[in-house]
Amino acid sequence: MTPLRPMSAARRGVWLAALLAGVAGCQMAPGSAPGPDAPMAERTSRHDGPPPARMAVAQGAVIIAGPKGFCIDRDASQDRRIGAALTVLSDCRGLGGGLFAPRPAHPAVLTAAVAAAGRGLPIDAAAPDLAAYFASRTGRAALSRAGKAETVNVLESLSSDGAFYLHLTDVAPFGWGAVQPDYWRALLMAGGRTVTVSVLASPEAPLSRDDGLALLREFVAALRAATQELGVKPAG
Repeated sequence: MTPLRPMSAARRGVWLAALLAGVAGCQMAPGSAPGPDAPMAERTSRHDGPPPARMAVAQGAVIIAGPKGFCIDRDASQDRRIGAALTVLSDCRGLGGGLFAPRPAHPAVLTAAVAAAGRGLPIDAAAPDLAAYFASRTGRAALSRAGKAETVNVLESLSSDGAFYLHLTDVAPFGWGAVQPDYWRALLMAGGRTVTVSVLASPEAPLSRDDGLALLREFVAALRAATQELGVKPAG
């Protein structure tokens, strides 16, 4: 990709303010998790029937879908309709999909946070400023599950096909129990909304750097394809 110059301070401020809604939305809400010691795959659902492979959120603006073998955890997912939405996906069988449900290539928990409607972000053009922002103390605090910059270390960042990828570590606790400290997160535009997606693995089934990035790329592609398939043109 051709290197791009950083944006002006004024434009950077507008875009970063809009971006934070998507970043902050990816934190687990209080009470949505079964407890700090519960295995990630163990769930007792309040819903009848098998878990869905996709879910429309934000008044249908975005369709969340994951790679093969991942289904929507309806108990943990939240859709505020007009406002932001948080969707959580994990192994279909672990969510009650049955013995014949497909298994994911790598066990993990996927999250997708959709920001409230607002100004779109040109992700590729903003990449230099996004990298600088998330390397800063303020940016690392925004990424932290505890809201504390000292829990986060950004290992690398890259921009590709309208998505901005971050490889980072976060030692703050995760609401569903123990997770591998290093993980991947991506920012993209879909359905006119800023979407933040992430891939988290358990210490018992860790993901390598390359496997984590590959799974996240699959997630981004699946989300975009599902949104486009139902007639919502993904932005970015």
